[in-house]
Amino acid sequence: MKLKLHAFPLSPRSFKVLAVANHLGLEYDLVFCDLTKGEQRRPEFGAINPNHKVPALEDGDLKLWESNAMIQYLASLKPERGLLPTDERARAQVAQWMFWESTTWDPAIAILAFERGVKAILGLGAPDPVEIEKGTQKANAAFAILDAHLKGRPFVCGDGLTLADFALGSALVLEEMAQLPIAPYAEIKRWGAQLSALPAWQATLALRTPPAAAA
Repeated sequence: MKLKLHAFPLSPRSFKVLAVANHLGLEYDLVFCDLTKGEQRRPEFGAINPNHKVPALEDGDLKLWESNAMIQYLASLKPERGLLPTDERARAQVAQWMFWESTTWDPAIAILAFERGVKAILGLGAPDPVEIEKGTQKANAAFAILDAHLKGRPFVCGDGLTLADFALGSALVLEEMAQLPIAPYAEIKRWGAQLSALPAWQATLALRTPPAAAA
């Protein structure tokens, strides 16, 4: 039975799950959930994710939500690919950066994405300068931490690609729309270019065109 991935590929949280699935070569059915039409609020979707948020995953009778839990599950299906190390110390480092992504990195970037992108898409008015300033400060603080950490490391957790790279790197797809202040951070730019060159990354970027627009 194929996996079902309920996603809105324009969202970084959906993007990371799709990119991991593509990198692992997993077969799945993409169920496009259009947030601009409120499809996540449908009762049938609520039966999969009671939070009414994307992404969500179905694998037989298993229903998963929370994007980082989902990519951890996907990695467990192909342990030989090494996205989730078996060594406990290495695994803990991956978990550390995934938790940091949820608590610090994602919330900072989400402010800028909402003010500069989501508001325009949904017709919610002009960006709030106070929120833009707050988001910029939070984003710069997070970028400085990751940029310093990446010095001397090809990827977030060392020489090899892990779930931490997908968890954090997915937000970079918003760089243009959210006008993320990445320019001063050379290590993040170098790392982001590496991720963008991955075949799975390019395949996932192609999914960001909604079905109706692609037809």
